[in-house]
Amino acid sequence: MRKVFGRLFLWIAFLAYLGVLAYFLFFSSACGRDAHSGYRYNLVPFFEIRRAVLSTKTMGLFYLMVNIFGNILAFMPFGFLFSPLSKRKRSLLFVCGCSFLLSFLVEVIQLVTQTGTFDVDDLLLNTLGGGLGFLCYAWWQNARKKRRGEIDETGN
Repeated sequence: MRKVFGRLFLWIAFLAYLGVLAYFLFFSSACGRDAHSGYRYNLVPFFEIRRAVLSTKTMGLFYLMVNIFGNILAFMPFGFLFSPLSKRKRSLLFVCGCSFLLSFLVEVIQLVTQTGTFDVDDLLLNTLGGGLGFLCYAWWQNARKKRRGEIDETGN
């Protein structure tokens, strides 16, 4: 019974996360999600990342933090919560692939609806965030098993 409630809690947390993510990515005017005239996109890898780093003095540290770390942090819960929900595929590569696909879907929707910019750098940073979320989940699981005595110090 405890497993059922735990799984239900994970699904509720995952769906709530997706709802909050959708709000900020598509509807939040505070995040610049108002409709624009025309399509905006960046297809040059590392262009926006480089611009954020180089313009820290003029744009401020907040712009750098939101642009780079915001994209990473926004997808870390995906990697953390998706791992225990996907019973068969609990690997870094699988979670990174799913993070990339979700991010690609978000970027395409933002482009088509003109509520954001299709940015290849966001794909990279969001995928990195999903992967880091998976690594946090794997570390947490390993620490939990060690506390319970299920594995020894060598990892067996």
